[in-house]
Amino acid sequence: MITKYIIATLTLFASTALAQTSSSAPSPSPSAPTFESSGRVETKMFIPEDLMRGSLHTVGEQAENDGLLNTYFLYSGDDAFEVTTGIALRTRIRELYAIDKLRAMSQTDEFAKAMANAGRQKVQSVVGLVEDPFGTIKRVPMGASRFFGRIGEGLKGGRTEGEGNMVQSVTGISKAKTTLAVKLGVSPYSYNQELQHQLTINARAIAGGGLVVSAATAAVGGAAGDVISVLNVNQTLQQTLVNSTPDDLRILNRKKLFSLGVTREDADALLMHPWYSPWTETILVDALSNIGVDPTAFLADACKALTEQDAIYFERLAQILARYHVSKAKLRAIHVESRAVCARDTNGTLVFPLSCDYAIWSEHAAGRVAELLALAQGQDEIKGLALWVDGKVSDRAAQELKNRKIDLATKVLDKQQ
Repeated sequence: MITKYIIATLTLFASTALAQTSSSAPSPSPSAPTFESSGRVETKMFIPEDLMRGSLHTVGEQAENDGLLNTYFLYSGDDAFEVTTGIALRTRIRELYAIDKLRAMSQTDEFAKAMANAGRQKVQSVVGLVEDPFGTIKRVPMGASRFFGRIGEGLKGGRTEGEGNMVQSVTGISKAKTTLAVKLGVSPYSYNQELQHQLTINARAIAGGGLVVSAATAAVGGAAGDVISVLNVNQTLQQTLVNSTPDDLRILNRKKLFSLGVTREDADALLMHPWYSPWTETILVDALSNIGVDPTAFLADACKALTEQDAIYFERLAQILARYHVSKAKLRAIHVESRAVCARDTNGTLVFPLSCDYAIWSEHAAGRVAELLALAQGQDEIKGLALWVDGKVSDRAAQELKNRKIDLATKVLDKQQ
């Protein structure tokens, strides 16, 4: 069975920095420029060797690059999965091992005794989900709606996956679930429904029945990392994420957004958005708060997210801008120009953040860069352009950007703050 993690809208948003333009291509001629083509790339260029294989998985030696994002081929047992972006690949691998450990925990005598103590003698199995270790993401819009559809009011509001209910909060299940998830190296708010099921039943045994989690229950570690270490957040924010309830986080985030000049309506549009988990929105808001300028234009674009990965994309954009603000030059305004999130620094540079795996110099990229260059023409206040990327850029693309006097920085979130 092949479960395809196609992040169509993520590609649409990422392409606003290096993607297709609507202008007509010139007629072919002997002097027409040549471009790089999308296609297969070596996985080892992007994924560490010790993440390529483990006791429960292997990653294919080649990935499919579409000009910005890589789709990796992940194998586990008899199943094969396509996972787009290296960030998602690491997440899926951590979840695969976490589910395996949680299933093992729920089959022990200690678990059965704990559930009996909690007042539940029998745990019902979930037929069907077991066949798919990554679970079924039921709320992902498909087809054209992922490109052009708008999120209706029926989808907004309520709780995101994994937040639990009032009973879980009162009985301590939610807290136990968060602690267990972090110990296993995964997010307690994952949209992976099999992971959510396993986390919930084990958390119930811990909170209500006294199940003790052994030291052997730990994150997969290695190159995949644990969920906290790969979030690019400081120790203070890490503790906030782990020790706060979803409601606590929303209160904190709302206060931060209000202090930046965001209206209640715009703040709620993000904080009640179904694809922004409490952790994702907290990391995003924290990054914007560190910049300290009105992020309303950014939030308007971010609220167009149609998938979990779209939300993570905007989380990364906010972190990239925050990193620029701290390490390069102070930002004085955040805009959306030519369908792309950007920010202007105190030196007059217009910086575009981009979250991608591997950007190449395709015909689409060349056209998009031409659009971005046109923004600076006739605007005296714009002194230069910069592109800050959290992934890699081909040598050809880097040279083309240099030829056009666009300042390029890559792997910007890999560097220590």
